Amino acid sequence: MSDDAVQSDKTIITEPPTDMGSARPTPAPTIVTSPSEAATSSAPSETPQASPGTKEGLNGKRMSLLAHLAELRSHLRNAAIAFVLAMIGSFVLVQRYFDWLTRPVRKGMKDAGHDVNFYAKSLTEPFWVYMKLAIIGGLIIAGPFVFWEIWKFVAPGLYRKERRLTMLITGATVFCFAGGAVFAYAFLCEPAAYYLTRMLTSFSGDLPFRLDPMIMMDEVANFQMLTLAGCGLAFELPVVLSIFGWIGLISSRGMFKFNRYAIVLAVILGGVLTPSTDPFTQCLLAGPIFGLYNVSILVVWLIERARRRRDEALDRGEPVASA
Repeated sequence: MSDDAVQSDKTIITEPPTDMGSARPTPAPTIVTSPSEAATSSAPSETPQASPGTKEGLNGKRMSLLAHLAELRSHLRNAAIAFVLAMIGSFVLVQRYFDWLTRPVRKGMKDAGHDVNFYAKSLTEPFWVYMKLAIIGGLIIAGPFVFWEIWKFVAPGLYRKERRLTMLITGATVFCFAGGAVFAYAFLCEPAAYYLTRMLTSFSGDLPFRLDPMIMMDEVANFQMLTLAGCGLAFELPVVLSIFGWIGLISSRGMFKFNRYAIVLAVILGGVLTPSTDPFTQCLLAGPIFGLYNVSILVVWLIERARRRRDEALDRGEPVASA
């Protein structure tokens, strides 16, 4: 072996002698690998699989823009068909909807000593009231299917953590809105109707007269739907404040310090979200809003505690499971 040869335990690099007087080009060095390394290099390389946390692992395939639009059109078409069918079915049962919707108002009027009668100021008013109820009933009935169609289009582009977070927020939003609507129907509408119609009394004297309610069909339906929707929105307070606390805009300590002013804002919010302007209805809604604000303080504190424990575990070098 010549002096220009360099030998290691794995490879031998041999350089041929250079002939200064020759015009031929110098060949490249020859690399001889060890048998174990040669066997390793000759093995077929494996294609790395996409990790479950990546979008390739979630999608499974890539789609073009036109394919995405075609898929979106398919999901929207299915959602529209479900809504139309639910609306048609609701229109068949719309009289039962109206009877169920106005029951608290009728009970309040009866307890106040008035005859329960509703009026229509035009020939088309019953049709449009029933159509409005059918549309809302169709949205409620077809809502889960519509959400499922939208979710099937959106979910493949989300990480696993984003999926869990979206489902959690969506479930909490639906639960809180439904809870607010149930609270309004069970505890708010009937006392409000009683209080408002109780003011219509008889006046005695030399010229006695009586104030009788003349409530239109459209007015009582709007009153009930706005009351249910307003209370549903008011009960979304824990969801909104929890999201703000999760992204770090507010803290539980600051919310607790603001608690003394929260009761005033609860009364104001109750007046904004209820269709009636009487203080009785506002106070009935202000109490739950103030209670939900204090529940939100607890939820934000739990979020902060979980984040603090995770940061401490990271500082100690312990493995932390992704949320």
